Amino acid sequence: MKIERHYEDFMEPKKVEEGGLIRLSGKFLLDHEEEIVNLIKHEGRIAEQRDPAHRVKSIEKKNGGIEVEITDHNLALHIGKALTHAYKGKHEYKFLKGEKYVEVDWQRDL
Repeated sequence: MKIERHYEDFMEPKKVEEGGLIRLSGKFLLDHEEEIVNLIKHEGRIAEQRDPAHRVKSIEKKNGGIEVEITDHNLALHIGKALTHAYKGKHEYKFLKGEKYVEVDWQRDL
């Protein structure tokens, strides 16, 4: 008697998306852009010293704001919280289901 077994996605592990994206916007950003970018770079350097895989990949100006790509979702969350702690404003986190990826939207108008 032959037993058939069902292996659903067992042999091919799914690639888990990791990292994060931080979007910064608002009028406050225009006046304090250099300070905010320095805070992001500083937090990125600290994280990279602990683990070289955790770092800020890129910081770009887009659509009147700034987008920051991060290699680790925890670092993205940490930077979002650090921005809110230092500069107030509003932040929102969006997690992708089943992934280690987060999108952080931070905004402050005045």
